[in-house]
Amino acid sequence: MRTLSGTMLARIAPPCLAAAFLLSAAPAVAHELMTGLKTDMFDYEYVEPKNPAHRPIYETMKEKRVLENFQEFLAPLRLPIRITLKLEGCDGVANATFWDSAIKVCYEFIEYLRSQAPKAQKWGLTVKDSMIALVVDVFLHETGHAVLEDLDIPFFGREEDAADYFASYLLLQFSKPDARRLILGTSFLGDADSMERQMSAGEREMRATKMQLVADPHSLPGQRYFNRLCMAYGADPILFADAISVGGLPENRAKHCRYEYQTNAHAFKILVAPYIDDELQKKVMARKWFEFETPVEGLEKPATTSNGPEDAAKAFRPSKE
Repeated sequence: MRTLSGTMLARIAPPCLAAAFLLSAAPAVAHELMTGLKTDMFDYEYVEPKNPAHRPIYETMKEKRVLENFQEFLAPLRLPIRITLKLEGCDGVANATFWDSAIKVCYEFIEYLRSQAPKAQKWGLTVKDSMIALVVDVFLHETGHAVLEDLDIPFFGREEDAADYFASYLLLQFSKPDARRLILGTSFLGDADSMERQMSAGEREMRATKMQLVADPHSLPGQRYFNRLCMAYGADPILFADAISVGGLPENRAKHCRYEYQTNAHAFKILVAPYIDDELQKKVMARKWFEFETPVEGLEKPATTSNGPEDAAKAFRPSKE
């Protein structure tokens, strides 16, 4: 998250003009836009934890080469400056930020994700697979901030929402089984069970009166949850047919989700895709990125056919836990 700067305010100005410019740019002008932009612009750093309790996280992340994998995955992006992917302790603050040319995820935030992930298999996903999805989502969200800032990409609305949509769109570009695992896994952070875990009865009543929560630059957890589900349902209403019956996506929202996904896909194509190296992207997307425990046949499956929200409502019901 970043404070609102003059540069940022200028960037919010009419995105339609920027899109039109990119669409109509002559090859020479388009080439000029890319001048000074390079691929392979990500470095990484695992910072030694100050808190001994974080050492297992540090060692596991290094062993799994988490930052190295993100470095390779993000290599096709053409950027004007180098960005460092960092894991480090934040003196007790659970946060993830893009600031000063660094995407920083705190060990405390990884702890927080663990506390919110299901403690047992849910929706067909193991605990480990849920954590993979949550970690991937937070790094892609912060990458969204980096792309918006460093490429001066315009947008309407809140930057946090734009970064959310950026991450959700990328999650949906993986193979169908992996996209389903990733979307389901990230959804655990804002579903009803998660909200209940975060608040006691007294805290619920107290929080209901706090206007700060409404004024926060991030959308409310429940809103982020439904935005992601709607993107997924709009992208593939068959693969995510159970977004209504299991995920709780209201049918009056679901009928607009195809449009929501298409508008975000169009924005990505016009405003971000020109800064992605096509050949590198093909190599990146051809690689198997995740070592999920849950086999494809182990995933809870939606209906095999769907003509819309009415059919999706008849999809499977979750198994009792």
